[in-house]
Amino acid sequence: MMHNNLFLNRLVIFTDSGQKAYDEKFKKGINIIRGDNSSGKSTIAHFIFYALGGSFNSWTREARKCSFVYAEVEMNGAILTLKREISDSRIMPMFIYWGNYVDAIKVSIEGQWHKFPYNVSDKKSFSNVLFEQLDIPIVIGDSNITMHQLLRLMYVDQDSPTNSLFFYEQFDSPLTRLTISELLLGVYDDTLYDDRITKKELEKRLVTIRGEIDGIRNVYEDKRLLNTVHINTLLANVEAEKLEIESQIIDLKNNTKRVNYTAKTKLNFEELNKEALAQRNLVKKIESDINNLNLEITDSNYFIDSLNHKRKSLKNSVTTREYLGSYPLDYCPECLSKLEPVEEGSCRLCKHNIDDSFGVSQARRMEQEITFQIRESEKLMKIRNKNLESLTNTYNSEKIKLNEVQSKVNFALSDVTSIRDERIDSLLIRKGELEGESNQFRTFLEAAEKFSTLTTEKENAESQIKFLADSITYKENLQQNRKDEVRTFVESFALSFLKKDFEREQDFKNARKLDINYYDNAIYVDGDVRNFSASSNFYLKVASRFSIFFSSLAVESMRYPRFILCDNMEDKGIEKERSQHFQDLIVETAKKYPTEKYQIIFMTSMISDELKESDYLIGEHYTVLSKTLKHV
Repeated sequence: MMHNNLFLNRLVIFTDSGQKAYDEKFKKGINIIRGDNSSGKSTIAHFIFYALGGSFNSWTREARKCSFVYAEVEMNGAILTLKREISDSRIMPMFIYWGNYVDAIKVSIEGQWHKFPYNVSDKKSFSNVLFEQLDIPIVIGDSNITMHQLLRLMYVDQDSPTNSLFFYEQFDSPLTRLTISELLLGVYDDTLYDDRITKKELEKRLVTIRGEIDGIRNVYEDKRLLNTVHINTLLANVEAEKLEIESQIIDLKNNTKRVNYTAKTKLNFEELNKEALAQRNLVKKIESDINNLNLEITDSNYFIDSLNHKRKSLKNSVTTREYLGSYPLDYCPECLSKLEPVEEGSCRLCKHNIDDSFGVSQARRMEQEITFQIRESEKLMKIRNKNLESLTNTYNSEKIKLNEVQSKVNFALSDVTSIRDERIDSLLIRKGELEGESNQFRTFLEAAEKFSTLTTEKENAESQIKFLADSITYKENLQQNRKDEVRTFVESFALSFLKKDFEREQDFKNARKLDINYYDNAIYVDGDVRNFSASSNFYLKVASRFSIFFSSLAVESMRYPRFILCDNMEDKGIEKERSQHFQDLIVETAKKYPTEKYQIIFMTSMISDELKESDYLIGEHYTVLSKTLKHV
């Protein structure tokens, strides 16, 4: 089963007055729009290009009298209706309805239509939506790949120069062309792109980590001070000695015969006790906030897991429906009698018509909504994790402060005697020294913990970088193998078209090698860019574009949507017989593949005699007096 299928089922264009200017249904397989010159064939091609997401505003006088264009399409089994307003702006938004055109026009825009902008903003663009429907990776980086960019290699227009393989743009980037080709040829690997970005970020982070580790090492000459176990042992010894001193002081004071609670002593105790109470409440609040945040994170994890499970179930249901839908019932499940044959597309039990696309379309729409929920939930999860890290650090810091204040309170509580001998004074001095050492050791501990964390992070980063390097090498080799496979098929089809051409170019007949350089936007015949006649350059270009299309029917891994739109098969003065012969070659080649797997739409003013009475024709034979657009 081939993936990435795009079919145009119906195209409807409305005038400013609300009348239908054009309304035709298209078929899977071959579709031919024929008519005289200046009858509006190219205008329909422009409308198809625009309705599918192309950026276009060079409308004819008749086209400018139109208001909206609707396109019912099928993308990987899902039926969608696309709607765009006719405008001078090249970045008009798109309205999408998950369902067929007949149902779409019955609902209001505020109803089940969804509006998506041309470019990504706070909301995903319509290109993002269509890419997801076609299982095409969304490229994030320097090359802004939109549906318009993909159509540049699926639409053969009249206005682009013959030496431009792509739909021509004035400000065109070689990197953009290369990315378009890698996406459509199926060699672009978004996981490879992610691996490269992750590896680059890790290498940058590793330099920072090593610098921080070296900085900490240079500060501490005694390397034992970077060992958390060693410092915790020192801290434990200091705290034990402090407790022993406080115990001795209390014993000495309890043995004092005269006790005097002075106002100063009492005031000092009350202030310390008040400070300790406030600090304890602060610590409890932070602890409560941490617990609540942990609960929110746990709930969010469960929620995201459930959404992922739902999305996976939707995908599985669509796949199951696709596979099981081809197995019809032969016997009634109630009485086991053999069922009578029915018309194709009808239920063998109840005899009603079956709309195989409805369930798929609904599933795709629900999948879009769930994917959006997952992305938003993951954004919130990152924020919560950052807040948790910040709260945890604050909690540890405030906890230390609480312990220090509480120690002072405990001591003040026992310090109620007014008689102090030298032994108590000596113990107090030593206690103060120990508190200084404790604070210093805590500073050391903080640095040691950071050193330990950085060391672990460094080891993990080095391990990940090595793993990613191996992964990148493997994927690059796999990518090159795919490139070679696709290039072989494209070259084979192209050479076949060149050798079967009318004898107008001897170099076509003798060609042994053809290579397309997407980065340079050039076609090489036998290793060179030849300067052929205008008609031969046009033939070479169209033959190459159709070769890419037919390769997608032979290579399942290609993401090219098995759809091609060709405006005018006789451009640049190409002879009538030569054009008609090429039309026959295209039809002959297409017949080798199941019609339900692809769609070809081409316009011609010189239709081949073999095709004049065929089932491939769409609409009437258009003339200057009866153009494609009506009521304009």
